[in-house]
Amino acid sequence: MALECAGFVHGVGFDTTVMMRSIPLRGFDQQMAGLVKQNMQDHGVAFVEKAVPTAIEGGEGGKKLVHWQFADGSVGSGEFDTVLFAVGRDVCTDKMGLETTGVFINPKSGKIPTAGERTNVEHIYAIGDVIDGEALTPPSALTELTPVAIQAGKLLAGRLYGGASGTMDYTNVPTTVYTPLEYGCVGLTEEEAEATYGADNIEVYHTSFTPLEWTVPHRGDNGAYCKLICNLADKERVVGLHICGPGAGEMTQGFGVAIKCGATKAHFDETVGIHPTNVENFTTLHVTKRSGESAEQSGC
Repeated sequence: MALECAGFVHGVGFDTTVMMRSIPLRGFDQQMAGLVKQNMQDHGVAFVEKAVPTAIEGGEGGKKLVHWQFADGSVGSGEFDTVLFAVGRDVCTDKMGLETTGVFINPKSGKIPTAGERTNVEHIYAIGDVIDGEALTPPSALTELTPVAIQAGKLLAGRLYGGASGTMDYTNVPTTVYTPLEYGCVGLTEEEAEATYGADNIEVYHTSFTPLEWTVPHRGDNGAYCKLICNLADKERVVGLHICGPGAGEMTQGFGVAIKCGATKAHFDETVGIHPTNVENFTTLHVTKRSGESAEQSGC
């Protein structure tokens, strides 16, 4: 949310600075997060890195004087018209009276472990932000998305009242970050894939490309990027898909279906691309990270 807000505020003409205490887009693929951050910097968004705010005082002309401290102990300050805090969500489980129900709450996160949305109390269920994604099998970091809660709620209602048996699948949930350089993904991050299968057992196909709509305004050669992460031990089944570029969300939604169906790299290769589109790059990927070859394209 911090990067999305900074992106649209800067996009309407305001000088914008992002204070970041650790890494961008925690929980997402860090190569892709780095591309998002670099794109924002290239277009004028400033970053104060590895710092946390310590105080805000009244400044001259109604401005706000913000003080901060860096991870190494040094300090800094600056004047701003407006300060926006992207503080995240509070699960509020300590304000609902759950202590009287016997529902177990993770003391570290305040979230509720569930199995099939059922808590440890047989007749009490939980959906959405409050679910402890780390307790799921396999763990999921995307339980806080609104469409995930809607899907889980519909399926739960069907099981409880409609005689249905469908359960929520928290794996391979597609999502998009609406930063100026849009980032869409489905499946594992490269870091997660390496941890799950081992670096030697995955193949990463990638390319940098220039979207057609960027050529006339000269927004930068090879400024967009996509990659497929494949499991070598399972016929190069695609376990992660990532793209930074215009319309990333629209592309990722369709590929979310393909990956749910178990698509392999061969399926992508056998699919005819639509030219000229950004998404056709997924059908022509051939350079692997392992090869060390340049992933940049030199033609249309």
